[in-house]
Amino acid sequence: MSYKKFLVAADNHGSMIHGESLKKLLGFCNTWKPHYRIHLGDNWDFAPLRGGASPEDKAGGLSEDFEKGIEFIDTFEPNILTLGNHDDRIWQMARSTTNGLVREHCQGLCESVEKEFKKRKITWIPYKVGAYLKMPEGGPKLIHGFHSGVNPAKMHFERYGSCVHGHVHAPNQYTGRHIDGGEAHSIGCIGDIEQMEYADRYTAKLGWRQGFAYGIINTKTGDTKIWHVTKEKDTWISPQGII
Repeated sequence: MSYKKFLVAADNHGSMIHGESLKKLLGFCNTWKPHYRIHLGDNWDFAPLRGGASPEDKAGGLSEDFEKGIEFIDTFEPNILTLGNHDDRIWQMARSTTNGLVREHCQGLCESVEKEFKKRKITWIPYKVGAYLKMPEGGPKLIHGFHSGVNPAKMHFERYGSCVHGHVHAPNQYTGRHIDGGEAHSIGCIGDIEQMEYADRYTAKLGWRQGFAYGIINTKTGDTKIWHVTKEKDTWISPQGII
């Protein structure tokens, strides 16, 4: 029986990346030595393009955020990537904004992103409810995520079956009550939670955690086992112990 290893990260949010989380992720990656490095989206934040963005957000521009996102890709080196809703802002603006300058700038950014993915041979998908990826051997669907709430993993399982997603910044697991079995996993984020001030008025933010996930996949059956690494206060906890 043969297995391959994988490592999953999400939600570094461009210039909002959390330095300690990045260090822990890369350290774990060096030890775990995964065959697949999976990024589940929101590699960028693109805060100035958010609906209702503050004047301060708009003044920040997009260049630093874009560069930090590319930096993370070059450091983590994902093989598989799903775009997230924050990433998708440039595609939305490239299609729909009536501001010609913004539209053309976002069109240029979209072209740049797609070229960077192609150059690095990253398998990727856009942010659409009907789009998902899998590892070559099968396993769970890989998506950024579309739902939030008390039990986001359950909500995604009910729509996608076995899957792994980010989006909500909250570690969560659901074991399916289904004859075929299956699980859904929501993973923590690599972004700096304190910097994400847009969520300061929502109690859901109290459940946010920095973290990532790792696992093994059976090369013949596609069966997987997934574990979470999560920061609780000042301690990083995994099934392997404190890291």
